[in-house]
Amino acid sequence: MLFLSIIAVAVFGALGDIVTNQWVKTDLFRWWLLALPVWMVVTTVFGIVLRQKHYSFSVAVIIILLVHSGIVLVWDIFSERAVLTPMQWVGVVTGVAAIVLLEIGRK
Repeated sequence: MLFLSIIAVAVFGALGDIVTNQWVKTDLFRWWLLALPVWMVVTTVFGIVLRQKHYSFSVAVIIILLVHSGIVLVWDIFSERAVLTPMQWVGVVTGVAAIVLLEIGRK
């Protein structure tokens, strides 16, 4: 359940970022209205994750943000046609390594 909750926070957070980006790009109020319930889901499920007390606040935030960032990165590359530099890819790999190390350190 915890794993699914963390994934849900990351996915809905990424969706919230994508919808907010659409609002910024188009200046259409409907995108802003759509972003509000998405962010409400994100904060609610994040609260549920914290209530489970499996991770400390900081570790939960780091894990969620890394997964969230990965989802947004995939969206940006495939939808927005973003191109990352080799050094930026090193940062992505470092982020993945951070998740692995956080989990290994927990055991």
